[in-house]
Amino acid sequence: MTLKSRHQWLKSFRSVLYIQVIYLTYCGLWSINPNNRSILRCGYFLWKIFIIAVMYIFTFTLFADVYTNMDDISVATDSGCICAGIVVVIFKIMNYQFNRKEIERLIEKIVKCADDLIEFSDNSDRITDIIKGHYTFNNIMYHGFRMIGCFLVIALLLFSPMEDGLPIRAKYPFNTTVSPYHEIALTVEIFAVTGGVLAILSMDGITLTMCNFAMMQINILSVNFENCGRQPANDTGSVYRNPTGGFMSRYKACLRFHQRLMSMINDYNNIYSSSVFVQMVSSTSIICLTGFQAVVVGGQNSDIIKFGVYLSAAMSQLFYICWMGNELTYAFSVLDRGQWLSDWHRESFPDIVQVFVLATMSTRHSIYLKAGPFFVTSLQVYIMIVRSSYSVFALLNNMQTTET
Repeated sequence: MTLKSRHQWLKSFRSVLYIQVIYLTYCGLWSINPNNRSILRCGYFLWKIFIIAVMYIFTFTLFADVYTNMDDISVATDSGCICAGIVVVIFKIMNYQFNRKEIERLIEKIVKCADDLIEFSDNSDRITDIIKGHYTFNNIMYHGFRMIGCFLVIALLLFSPMEDGLPIRAKYPFNTTVSPYHEIALTVEIFAVTGGVLAILSMDGITLTMCNFAMMQINILSVNFENCGRQPANDTGSVYRNPTGGFMSRYKACLRFHQRLMSMINDYNNIYSSSVFVQMVSSTSIICLTGFQAVVVGGQNSDIIKFGVYLSAAMSQLFYICWMGNELTYAFSVLDRGQWLSDWHRESFPDIVQVFVLATMSTRHSIYLKAGPFFVTSLQVYIMIVRSSYSVFALLNNMQTTET
């Protein structure tokens, strides 16, 4: 495949990332062009304040409902499921508000590094297959999460038992059965649920695509390490494509790309590690609470559907975070294999030994996606969280049995 065609695939890949940013903009949680008219910028600012305020109000009503029903474990856990979900949404929203410029720079760094790496790479079918494979995987995850999001909104607004004419049980400081307070409460819940689901899908879509972009580049870099000792074909004269044609220059160029990728992963951890930790705590709570509700409390078909959607959303969201971290760590850990297959032994020993030893030591350094100061994202952590959730579920079940 030609370099132009490869860039077309990469352009399609990038468009998925920028679509997530557009969705987040429409949700009122990003920013608009500062060159727009003042009235548009003012209107967008008011829209952002409205969305965030509605989510905070909805969260406070859920907390109030949990607090006032602490003596009824079935009611408290029902509201607690939604409360745990909306808390992580608000935390991620505020993280995006405070770190928006850093996120924008990280997106540009990842996209620019991908373009440069494609320019540097030889015309290898393996590299083309890597791009197409990651693009296909990203599309599957992209559409899959949208389907789960649609089901989640439907489950929350249509399958939840009506409490005082509202789709979600909450504690308001006024009588929601009379007008206009009923309409106000209904508006709060509709905007909070739909806005929260759209926001979390967009924010997680951005992080998913960035991680997938990084993993694609690591795999491409591994191929380029292997090709360092081979004569490049169809050299285009690009400043990134095999600068001098020699092994050492190509090998050092690959090391510079490796350093850029490590820097991007460090920036990613600085921005998102706290959000990932809150996501883990929230998912643990949702898994055990929905399991308790479905097994102990739920008896109607609507309850089974609702709790099934809750559980699938929490499990899938947690799984993709842990699986992506696991894959990134593995991809970085096998870079030394590409270096070993680079035909380094054909080079002059005094010239290559120091560079090769230092480079392999650098690439053997473990890279992780972090979840706060306590955890890293991996499949082992995912299994640990699922086991912990089951333990909490068993405790709640025993408490319910004791009370009855």
